[in-house]
Amino acid sequence: MEIDLTGKTAIITGAAGGLGKAYALALAGRGAAIVVDDLGWDTTSAGGSSGLAEAVVDENRAHGGKAIANADSVPTAAGGEAITQAAIDAFGGVDIVINNAGNQHNALFENLSDEDIDSVLAVHLKCAFFVTQPAYRLMKRNGYGRIILTSSQSGIFGNPYRANYGAAKTAMIGLMNVIAQQAPAGVTGNKVFPNAFGSRMGAPRAQRADADFMAEGAKRFHSLAQIMDPKCVAALVVYLASEQCQATQIMYSVLGGRYGGIFTGVSKGWLPKGEIPTAEMLAGHIAQIDDITEFDQFVSGFGEMDCVIARLE
Repeated sequence: MEIDLTGKTAIITGAAGGLGKAYALALAGRGAAIVVDDLGWDTTSAGGSSGLAEAVVDENRAHGGKAIANADSVPTAAGGEAITQAAIDAFGGVDIVINNAGNQHNALFENLSDEDIDSVLAVHLKCAFFVTQPAYRLMKRNGYGRIILTSSQSGIFGNPYRANYGAAKTAMIGLMNVIAQQAPAGVTGNKVFPNAFGSRMGAPRAQRADADFMAEGAKRFHSLAQIMDPKCVAALVVYLASEQCQATQIMYSVLGGRYGGIFTGVSKGWLPKGEIPTAEMLAGHIAQIDDITEFDQFVSGFGEMDCVIARLE
């Protein structure tokens, strides 16, 4: 069935370039009205210009699409409310929120400054909270909505020079889990782990990182450049933003033309019954605890508790 987003309104943060722009054009091409939110910063949150967002709006309109530019500051509750209100004023509501805005302050863990940590947590995590909250309230009342958060392999698998970035992206996994669990029927919350070449965030940047490490990253990126077009990620985001997508609390990776599901699991482990084990007993069973031949997946912490209770019984 062809995906048609006619009549839907999407808020997209960081929508003036790279992945965000690809999302905006792809959703608009399916009929959605777009709020192009972007302050025009570079990847370190420096500079700033409304011209980038306006250019995406102009491109959308040139192809018959509906779009407005927005430059409200998203790491604040007031900014998030203003973006949702702008969507309501221009298009009558909000059906889709794509949290795509991001920045980087790369350095070794011991060299990260207060500014490095606060800036990255604000742009990634606080933006996701404050942009999503007012739109979610509206979706909850209307009984329909699609919320898409952006994570990163740096969060779930790690990156030696992105402790701040990885921490923010991992926290957003927890945020997505809770939104999906609390959301009523008709409102979904999912997460993308995008990789794309040619975006502001996509290319490796040395900043205060080790030159050899960044060169290795650049080599790998270039080897996949031809199949890491932002449009590859946009295709998945269009699906997640559509009525056809009924899944919720799912994580998807897009890398080098491959689409994969990311999941978390817990090994079957070792369960001593009727006694509190000693550290020595745990050491003796550590291989069994570490064995992931068999594992369980849970959609909430209650699920893991129920699994253990069942085994005890």
